Amino acid sequence: MANIIFGCSTRTFKTIISVSFLSIPLLAAATNYADDDYLTGNWGGGRDSLKESGVHFGLTYTAQPAALISGGDKHGSTYLHNINGEMIADLDKMFGLTNTTFTMKFSSRHGDNLSEDNVAPADIYGEYFQKSQEVYGGQTTKLVNFQLTTKINDSLTLDYGRLVMNDLYLRSDLYCNFMNNASCGSPKGVFAPYALNAYPDAAMGLSATLTMSEALDIRAGVFDGGWREQGTNGLDWDIGNDGISMIAEAQYFIDRARNGGTPKVIKVGVNHNTGTFSNYKTGNEEDDYTSLYALTDWPLYRENTTDTQGLGVFASYVYNPDSEITALPNSINTGLVYQGLIDGRDKDKLGLLITYYEHSKYNTYTLNGNTYERNPESVFELNYNFKAGNGIEIMPDIQYVINPNGSRQLDDALIVGLKFNVNL
Repeated sequence: MANIIFGCSTRTFKTIISVSFLSIPLLAAATNYADDDYLTGNWGGGRDSLKESGVHFGLTYTAQPAALISGGDKHGSTYLHNINGEMIADLDKMFGLTNTTFTMKFSSRHGDNLSEDNVAPADIYGEYFQKSQEVYGGQTTKLVNFQLTTKINDSLTLDYGRLVMNDLYLRSDLYCNFMNNASCGSPKGVFAPYALNAYPDAAMGLSATLTMSEALDIRAGVFDGGWREQGTNGLDWDIGNDGISMIAEAQYFIDRARNGGTPKVIKVGVNHNTGTFSNYKTGNEEDDYTSLYALTDWPLYRENTTDTQGLGVFASYVYNPDSEITALPNSINTGLVYQGLIDGRDKDKLGLLITYYEHSKYNTYTLNGNTYERNPESVFELNYNFKAGNGIEIMPDIQYVINPNGSRQLDDALIVGLKFNVNL
Protein backbone atom coordinates (compact mmCIF):
# COMPACT_ATOMS: atom_id res chain seq x y z
CA MET A 1 0.00 0.00 0.00
CA ALA A 2 2.79 2.40 0.90
CA ASN A 3 4.57 1.67 -2.35
CA ILE A 4 1.41 2.39 -4.29
CA ILE A 5 0.84 5.60 -2.37
CA PHE A 6 4.42 6.79 -2.70
CA GLY A 7 4.56 5.63 -6.31
CA CYS A 8 1.53 7.73 -7.16
CA SER A 9 2.93 10.63 -5.18
CA THR A 10 6.24 10.41 -6.98
CA ARG A 11 4.61 10.41 -10.40
CA THR A 12 2.42 13.32 -9.35
CA PHE A 13 5.41 15.19 -7.96
CA LYS A 14 7.37 14.66 -11.18
CA THR A 15 4.43 15.93 -13.20
CA ILE A 16 4.13 19.03 -11.04
CA ILE A 17 7.86 19.73 -11.29
CA SER A 18 7.84 19.26 -15.07
CA VAL A 19 4.85 21.55 -15.57
CA SER A 20 6.37 24.15 -13.21
CA PHE A 21 9.68 24.29 -15.06
CA LEU A 22 7.93 24.47 -18.41
CA SER A 23 5.82 27.31 -17.04
CA ILE A 24 8.74 29.45 -15.84
CA PRO A 25 9.50 30.99 -19.27
CA LEU A 26 5.79 31.64 -19.79
CA LEU A 27 5.47 33.35 -16.41
CA ALA A 28 8.60 35.41 -17.04
CA ALA A 29 7.31 36.47 -20.44
CA ALA A 30 3.99 37.52 -18.91
CA THR A 31 5.46 40.22 -16.67
CA ASN A 32 5.36 43.86 -17.70
CA TYR A 33 8.68 44.48 -15.94
CA ALA A 34 11.20 41.96 -17.21
CA ASP A 35 14.67 42.03 -15.61
CA ASP A 36 16.18 42.63 -19.04
CA ASP A 37 14.28 45.93 -19.36
CA TYR A 38 14.34 47.27 -15.78
CA LEU A 39 17.30 47.56 -13.42
CA THR A 40 15.11 46.93 -10.35
CA GLY A 41 12.99 44.33 -12.13
CA ASN A 42 9.48 43.48 -11.01
CA TRP A 43 10.00 44.18 -7.28
CA GLY A 44 9.19 40.57 -6.48
CA GLY A 45 5.94 40.83 -8.41
CA GLY A 46 4.98 44.12 -6.79
CA ARG A 47 5.14 46.13 -9.99
CA ASP A 48 2.81 43.77 -11.82
CA SER A 49 0.43 43.88 -8.88
CA LEU A 50 0.43 47.67 -8.94
CA LYS A 51 -0.16 47.71 -12.68
CA GLU A 52 -2.99 45.22 -12.33
CA SER A 53 -4.58 47.58 -9.82
CA GLY A 54 -4.08 50.46 -12.24
CA VAL A 55 -0.78 52.18 -11.39
CA HIS A 56 2.59 52.27 -13.17
CA PHE A 57 5.68 54.00 -11.78
CA GLY A 58 8.80 54.68 -13.86
CA LEU A 59 12.16 56.33 -13.27
CA THR A 60 14.86 56.83 -15.91
CA TYR A 61 18.33 58.35 -15.73
CA THR A 62 19.95 59.61 -18.94
CA ALA A 63 23.47 61.03 -19.12
CA GLN A 64 25.16 62.49 -22.20
CA PRO A 65 28.84 63.38 -21.80
CA ALA A 66 30.37 64.83 -24.97
CA ALA A 67 33.63 66.43 -26.08
CA LEU A 68 34.63 68.71 -28.94
CA ILE A 69 37.89 67.27 -30.28
CA SER A 70 38.27 69.26 -33.51
CA GLY A 71 37.01 72.53 -34.97
CA GLY A 72 34.47 74.78 -33.34
CA ASP A 73 35.53 77.53 -30.93
CA LYS A 74 37.52 75.76 -28.20
CA HIS A 75 38.11 72.15 -27.28
CA GLY A 76 36.41 70.93 -24.14
CA SER A 77 33.76 68.63 -22.74
CA THR A 78 30.50 68.78 -20.83
CA TYR A 79 28.42 66.32 -18.83
CA LEU A 80 24.69 66.70 -18.50
CA HIS A 81 21.85 64.48 -17.44
CA ASN A 82 18.09 64.18 -17.21
CA ILE A 83 16.09 62.30 -14.57
CA ASN A 84 12.59 61.45 -15.73
CA GLY A 85 9.97 60.25 -13.27
CA GLU A 86 6.47 59.23 -14.24
CA MET A 87 3.23 57.83 -12.90
CA ILE A 88 0.50 56.50 -15.16
CA ALA A 89 -2.81 55.61 -13.54
CA ASP A 90 -5.72 53.70 -15.08
CA LEU A 91 -8.65 55.67 -13.66
CA ASP A 92 -11.11 53.11 -15.00
CA LYS A 93 -9.64 50.43 -12.74
CA MET A 94 -9.11 52.75 -9.81
CA PHE A 95 -12.22 54.94 -9.79
CA GLY A 96 -14.49 53.72 -12.58
CA LEU A 97 -13.78 56.62 -14.94
CA THR A 98 -14.37 54.77 -18.19
CA ASN A 99 -11.42 54.48 -20.59
CA THR A 100 -9.46 57.26 -18.85
CA THR A 101 -5.81 57.38 -17.81
CA PHE A 102 -3.85 60.00 -15.89
CA THR A 103 -0.19 60.72 -16.69
CA MET A 104 2.17 62.78 -14.53
CA LYS A 105 5.87 63.30 -15.29
CA PHE A 106 8.67 65.37 -13.86
CA SER A 107 12.11 66.18 -15.19
CA SER A 108 15.31 67.16 -13.40
CA ARG A 109 18.21 68.36 -15.55
CA HIS A 110 21.74 69.44 -14.80
CA GLY A 111 24.66 70.54 -16.94
CA ASP A 112 25.46 72.92 -19.80
CA ASN A 113 25.41 72.02 -23.47
CA LEU A 114 28.62 71.53 -25.42
CA SER A 115 27.28 73.30 -28.51
CA GLU A 116 26.70 76.66 -26.81
CA ASP A 117 29.73 76.36 -24.49
CA ASN A 118 32.43 75.11 -26.83
CA VAL A 119 31.30 74.64 -30.42
CA ALA A 120 29.69 78.04 -31.15
CA PRO A 121 29.48 80.24 -28.04
CA ALA A 122 25.96 81.50 -27.42
CA ASP A 123 27.14 84.99 -26.47
CA ILE A 124 28.31 85.46 -30.08
CA TYR A 125 26.24 83.13 -32.24
CA GLY A 126 22.98 83.10 -30.29
CA GLU A 127 20.82 80.07 -29.56
CA TYR A 128 21.96 76.80 -31.07
CA PHE A 129 18.84 74.85 -32.05
CA GLN A 130 20.53 71.57 -33.09
CA LYS A 131 22.45 71.06 -29.87
CA SER A 132 24.88 68.15 -29.65
CA GLN A 133 23.17 66.77 -26.51
CA GLU A 134 19.40 66.68 -26.43
CA VAL A 135 18.99 66.57 -22.62
CA TYR A 136 20.18 70.16 -22.25
CA GLY A 137 18.28 72.58 -20.08
CA GLY A 138 20.59 73.83 -17.39
CA GLN A 139 19.80 73.32 -13.74
CA THR A 140 16.02 72.79 -13.64
CA THR A 141 13.58 70.52 -11.87
CA LYS A 142 10.03 70.82 -13.09
CA LEU A 143 6.62 69.25 -13.50
CA VAL A 144 6.04 68.24 -17.11
CA ASN A 145 2.85 66.30 -17.98
CA PHE A 146 -0.27 66.52 -15.82
CA GLN A 147 -2.50 64.88 -18.36
CA LEU A 148 -5.77 63.02 -18.76
CA THR A 149 -6.48 60.80 -21.76
CA THR A 150 -9.98 59.53 -22.48
CA LYS A 151 -10.96 57.14 -25.24
CA ILE A 152 -14.48 58.30 -26.09
CA ASN A 153 -15.04 55.44 -28.53
CA ASP A 154 -13.09 53.39 -31.06
CA SER A 155 -12.73 56.47 -33.27
CA LEU A 156 -12.13 59.40 -30.88
CA THR A 157 -9.50 59.94 -28.18
CA LEU A 158 -9.03 63.15 -26.16
CA ASP A 159 -5.87 64.32 -24.36
CA TYR A 160 -6.33 67.26 -22.00
CA GLY A 161 -4.60 69.00 -19.13
CA ARG A 162 -0.95 69.96 -19.04
CA LEU A 163 0.43 68.47 -22.28
CA VAL A 164 3.70 68.18 -24.14
CA MET A 165 2.86 69.03 -27.74
CA ASN A 166 5.53 66.89 -29.35
CA ASP A 167 4.29 63.84 -27.45
CA LEU A 168 1.39 64.08 -29.89
CA TYR A 169 2.61 65.97 -32.98
CA LEU A 170 5.72 65.92 -35.17
CA ARG A 171 6.87 62.74 -33.51
CA SER A 172 8.47 59.47 -34.50
CA ASP A 173 9.65 56.54 -32.40
CA LEU A 174 12.89 56.64 -34.43
CA TYR A 175 13.93 60.22 -33.56
CA CYS A 176 15.40 59.57 -30.12
CA ASN A 177 17.73 56.86 -31.31
CA PHE A 178 20.07 59.85 -31.64
CA MET A 179 21.81 62.23 -29.25
CA ASN A 180 21.83 65.43 -31.32
CA ASN A 181 18.82 67.61 -30.65
CA ALA A 182 18.37 68.07 -34.41
CA SER A 183 16.39 64.84 -34.32
CA CYS A 184 15.60 63.74 -30.79
CA GLY A 185 12.24 65.14 -29.75
CA SER A 186 11.09 66.66 -33.03
CA PRO A 187 12.74 68.34 -36.04
CA LYS A 188 13.98 71.67 -34.75
CA GLY A 189 12.67 73.85 -37.57
CA VAL A 190 9.29 74.01 -35.85
CA PHE A 191 10.91 75.50 -32.73
CA ALA A 192 12.46 78.42 -34.58
CA PRO A 193 10.57 80.43 -33.34
CA TYR A 194 9.10 78.61 -30.34
CA ALA A 195 5.56 78.18 -31.57
CA LEU A 196 5.35 74.61 -30.23
CA ASN A 197 6.53 73.19 -26.91
CA ALA A 198 8.59 70.04 -26.31
CA TYR A 199 9.63 67.94 -23.32
CA PRO A 200 10.43 69.00 -20.63
CA ASP A 201 8.15 71.99 -21.27
CA ALA A 202 4.38 71.63 -21.29
CA ALA A 203 1.25 73.76 -21.58
CA MET A 204 -2.43 73.55 -20.81
CA GLY A 205 -4.26 72.23 -23.83
CA LEU A 206 -6.75 69.92 -25.49
CA SER A 207 -5.93 67.53 -28.32
CA ALA A 208 -8.28 65.21 -30.21
CA THR A 209 -7.37 62.21 -32.35
CA LEU A 210 -10.01 61.00 -34.78
CA THR A 211 -9.50 57.67 -36.53
CA MET A 212 -11.23 58.11 -39.86
CA SER A 213 -10.33 54.69 -41.25
CA GLU A 214 -7.72 51.95 -40.99
CA ALA A 215 -5.43 54.21 -43.01
CA LEU A 216 -6.21 57.76 -41.80
CA ASP A 217 -6.01 59.60 -38.47
CA ILE A 218 -6.73 63.30 -38.03
CA ARG A 219 -5.23 64.98 -34.96
CA ALA A 220 -5.90 68.57 -33.88
CA GLY A 221 -5.27 70.58 -30.75
CA VAL A 222 -5.26 73.98 -29.10
CA PHE A 223 -2.69 74.93 -26.44
CA ASP A 224 -1.79 77.88 -24.28
CA GLY A 225 0.92 79.83 -26.11
CA GLY A 226 2.33 81.33 -22.93
CA TRP A 227 4.40 78.33 -21.89
CA ARG A 228 7.52 80.42 -22.63
CA GLU A 229 6.44 82.81 -19.87
CA GLN A 230 5.98 80.13 -17.21
CA GLY A 231 8.09 79.73 -14.12
CA THR A 232 10.94 77.26 -14.28
CA ASN A 233 9.32 74.74 -11.91
CA GLY A 234 6.37 73.94 -14.22
CA LEU A 235 3.81 74.84 -11.54
CA ASP A 236 2.78 78.12 -13.14
CA TRP A 237 -0.36 77.26 -15.10
CA ASP A 238 -1.47 80.74 -16.09
CA ILE A 239 -3.35 80.78 -19.39
CA GLY A 240 -3.32 83.48 -22.05
CA ASN A 241 0.02 85.15 -21.30
CA ASP A 242 1.06 85.00 -24.96
CA GLY A 243 -1.74 83.84 -27.24
CA ILE A 244 -2.57 80.27 -28.19
CA SER A 245 -1.03 77.61 -30.37
CA MET A 246 -3.25 75.69 -32.79
CA ILE A 247 -1.98 72.60 -34.59
CA ALA A 248 -3.46 70.01 -36.94
CA GLU A 249 -1.89 66.88 -38.40
CA ALA A 250 -3.11 64.25 -40.89
CA GLN A 251 -1.52 60.82 -40.54
CA TYR A 252 -1.82 58.38 -43.43
CA PHE A 253 -0.84 54.79 -42.62
CA ILE A 254 -0.03 52.23 -45.25
CA ASP A 255 0.88 49.84 -42.42
CA ARG A 256 0.43 50.69 -38.73
CA ALA A 257 2.95 47.96 -37.77
CA ARG A 258 0.93 46.83 -34.77
CA ASN A 259 3.30 43.92 -34.21
CA GLY A 260 6.20 46.30 -33.68
CA GLY A 261 8.83 47.84 -35.88
CA THR A 262 8.71 50.90 -38.09
CA PRO A 263 5.25 51.83 -39.45
CA LYS A 264 4.64 52.95 -43.01
CA VAL A 265 3.21 56.40 -42.37
CA ILE A 266 3.16 59.87 -43.90
CA LYS A 267 2.23 62.88 -41.76
CA VAL A 268 1.54 66.46 -42.80
CA GLY A 269 0.67 69.32 -40.49
CA VAL A 270 0.33 73.02 -39.82
CA ASN A 271 1.05 74.90 -36.60
CA HIS A 272 -0.22 78.44 -35.95
CA ASN A 273 0.66 80.50 -32.88
CA THR A 274 -1.06 83.81 -32.06
CA GLY A 275 1.67 84.97 -29.68
CA THR A 276 4.33 87.63 -30.21
CA PHE A 277 7.68 87.00 -31.88
CA SER A 278 10.79 89.09 -32.46
CA ASN A 279 11.57 90.27 -35.97
CA TYR A 280 15.28 89.75 -36.76
CA LYS A 281 15.23 92.44 -39.45
CA THR A 282 13.41 95.26 -37.67
CA GLY A 283 13.85 94.32 -34.01
CA ASN A 284 10.12 94.81 -33.46
CA GLU A 285 7.62 92.38 -31.96
CA GLU A 286 5.09 90.84 -34.36
CA ASP A 287 1.95 88.80 -33.77
CA ASP A 288 1.10 85.36 -35.19
CA TYR A 289 3.29 82.76 -36.77
CA THR A 290 2.58 79.72 -38.98
CA SER A 291 4.82 76.81 -39.95
CA LEU A 292 4.19 73.78 -42.18
CA TYR A 293 5.72 70.33 -42.00
CA ALA A 294 5.74 66.84 -43.46
CA LEU A 295 7.39 63.70 -42.18
CA THR A 296 7.46 59.98 -42.84
CA ASP A 297 8.61 56.75 -41.22
CA TRP A 298 9.17 53.79 -43.52
CA PRO A 299 10.50 50.24 -43.10
CA LEU A 300 13.05 49.47 -45.80
CA TYR A 301 13.59 45.90 -44.62
CA ARG A 302 12.00 43.64 -42.00
CA GLU A 303 13.65 40.41 -40.97
CA ASN A 304 10.15 38.91 -40.76
CA THR A 305 6.62 40.25 -40.80
CA THR A 306 6.07 40.18 -37.03
CA ASP A 307 9.46 41.36 -35.79
CA THR A 308 10.83 44.72 -34.74
CA GLN A 309 14.17 43.80 -36.30
CA GLY A 310 15.14 45.41 -39.57
CA LEU A 311 16.00 48.71 -41.23
CA GLY A 312 13.78 51.77 -40.94
CA VAL A 313 14.12 55.24 -42.43
CA PHE A 314 12.64 58.55 -41.34
CA ALA A 315 12.56 61.93 -43.04
CA SER A 316 11.06 65.33 -42.28
CA TYR A 317 10.77 68.76 -43.83
CA VAL A 318 9.79 71.90 -41.93
CA TYR A 319 8.98 75.12 -43.78
CA ASN A 320 8.84 78.47 -42.00
CA PRO A 321 7.62 81.04 -44.54
CA ASP A 322 8.69 84.27 -42.82
CA SER A 323 12.51 84.42 -42.71
CA GLU A 324 12.37 87.73 -40.77
CA ILE A 325 10.94 85.88 -37.76
CA THR A 326 12.24 82.33 -38.09
CA ALA A 327 15.84 81.30 -37.49
CA LEU A 328 15.49 78.28 -39.81
CA PRO A 329 13.32 78.89 -42.91
CA ASN A 330 13.96 75.39 -44.33
CA SER A 331 15.11 72.31 -42.48
CA ILE A 332 15.50 68.73 -43.71
CA ASN A 333 16.10 65.79 -41.44
CA THR A 334 16.60 62.14 -42.41
CA GLY A 335 18.04 59.06 -40.83
CA LEU A 336 18.38 55.28 -40.80
CA VAL A 337 17.93 52.94 -37.84
CA TYR A 338 18.73 49.23 -38.03
CA GLN A 339 17.62 47.08 -35.10
CA GLY A 340 19.26 43.68 -34.71
CA LEU A 341 21.98 44.07 -37.33
CA ILE A 342 24.36 41.77 -35.46
CA ASP A 343 23.32 38.16 -34.85
CA GLY A 344 22.48 37.60 -31.21
CA ARG A 345 22.08 41.34 -30.56
CA ASP A 346 18.39 41.58 -31.46
CA LYS A 347 17.66 44.76 -29.48
CA ASP A 348 20.77 46.78 -30.39
CA LYS A 349 20.32 49.66 -32.83
CA LEU A 350 22.68 51.25 -35.35
CA GLY A 351 21.77 54.83 -36.31
CA LEU A 352 22.79 57.33 -38.98
CA LEU A 353 21.41 60.90 -39.01
CA ILE A 354 21.79 63.60 -41.69
CA THR A 355 20.37 67.08 -41.15
CA TYR A 356 20.44 70.23 -43.29
CA TYR A 357 19.43 73.68 -42.07
CA GLU A 358 19.04 76.90 -44.00
CA HIS A 359 19.65 79.80 -41.60
CA SER A 360 17.71 83.04 -42.00
CA LYS A 361 19.74 85.80 -43.66
CA TYR A 362 18.24 88.21 -41.12
CA ASN A 363 19.44 86.23 -38.08
CA THR A 364 22.93 87.74 -38.23
CA TYR A 365 25.70 87.73 -35.62
CA THR A 366 28.41 90.24 -34.80
CA LEU A 367 32.09 89.36 -34.37
CA ASN A 368 34.99 91.80 -34.00
CA GLY A 369 32.73 94.69 -34.97
CA ASN A 370 31.55 93.03 -38.19
CA THR A 371 28.08 91.67 -38.91
CA TYR A 372 27.71 88.37 -40.75
CA GLU A 373 24.94 86.38 -42.37
CA ARG A 374 24.97 82.67 -41.61
CA ASN A 375 25.91 79.81 -43.91
CA PRO A 376 23.71 76.72 -44.24
CA GLU A 377 24.53 74.06 -41.64
CA SER A 378 24.69 70.27 -41.83
CA VAL A 379 24.87 67.70 -39.03
CA PHE A 380 25.96 64.07 -39.42
CA GLU A 381 25.64 61.59 -36.58
CA LEU A 382 26.61 57.92 -36.34
CA ASN A 383 25.97 55.78 -33.26
CA TYR A 384 25.44 52.26 -31.97
CA ASN A 385 23.02 51.70 -29.10
CA PHE A 386 24.15 48.68 -27.10
CA LYS A 387 21.38 47.12 -24.97
CA ALA A 388 23.36 45.84 -22.02
CA GLY A 389 20.39 44.29 -20.19
CA ASN A 390 18.79 45.18 -16.85
CA GLY A 391 17.41 48.36 -18.42
CA ILE A 392 20.86 49.72 -19.28
CA GLU A 393 21.73 51.20 -22.69
CA ILE A 394 25.15 52.48 -23.73
CA MET A 395 25.43 54.39 -27.00
CA PRO A 396 28.81 55.59 -28.32
CA ASP A 397 28.20 58.54 -30.62
CA ILE A 398 30.13 60.62 -33.15
CA GLN A 399 28.93 63.85 -34.79
CA TYR A 400 30.35 66.01 -37.54
CA VAL A 401 28.96 69.52 -37.95
CA ILE A 402 29.56 71.66 -41.06
CA ASN A 403 29.28 75.43 -40.37
CA PRO A 404 28.34 75.17 -36.67
CA ASN A 405 25.32 77.41 -36.03
CA GLY A 406 25.90 78.88 -39.49
CA SER A 407 29.23 80.42 -38.52
CA ARG A 408 31.48 81.71 -41.30
CA GLN A 409 34.58 81.75 -39.06
CA LEU A 410 34.50 78.45 -37.18
CA ASP A 411 35.98 75.24 -38.55
CA ASP A 412 33.73 72.22 -38.93
CA ALA A 413 33.26 70.50 -35.58
CA LEU A 414 34.00 66.87 -34.67
CA ILE A 415 32.21 65.74 -31.52
CA VAL A 416 32.39 62.43 -29.68
CA GLY A 417 29.95 61.48 -26.98
CA LEU A 418 28.17 58.77 -25.09
CA LYS A 419 24.50 58.37 -24.30
CA PHE A 420 23.98 56.34 -21.15
CA ASN A 421 20.45 55.39 -20.16
CA VAL A 422 19.21 53.29 -17.29
CA ASN A 423 15.56 52.39 -16.82
CA LEU A 424 15.04 51.79 -13.12
